Amino acid sequence: MVAPIAFLLLFGSLELGHANMVFHSAEAAAYEGARKGIVPGATAAECIAEANEMLQLCRVRGGNVTVIPATLTPNDASVTVRIEVPYRSNSLIVPFFTRSLVINRECRLSRERGN
Repeated sequence: MVAPIAFLLLFGSLELGHANMVFHSAEAAAYEGARKGIVPGATAAECIAEANEMLQLCRVRGGNVTVIPATLTPNDASVTVRIEVPYRSNSLIVPFFTRSLVINRECRLSRERGN
C-alpha cells in the first residue's frame, strides 16, 4: 500500500528537480545571449546562436529565442533576450501535470558604448 505513494513521491521529486534544471538552464542561456549582444558590433543572430548553444549544452530541447531589438544598432541602449521552453518536450516522465507548462526567461542588459 505504501509503494505507490513512495513511487509517486520519488518520481514527482525527480520531475520537479528536472524542471528546476530546465528553468535555470533557460535563464543562463538568456543571460549568455544578452551578454553576447552588449558588445559593440554584435548582431542579433550572434545572440540567438549563443543562447541556442547554451540550451544545447544543457540538453534543453524546443527552446525559442527572441532578441529585442531584432536588429542591433550602435544607438540601442540595451539588448533583451527572451527564451521560451515548452516543458512537454523536456519532461523526464510522461507530462501529465506539466503538459501545458512553458518556461519563460528573459535577460536585459545595457549595451557597451564604442568610442
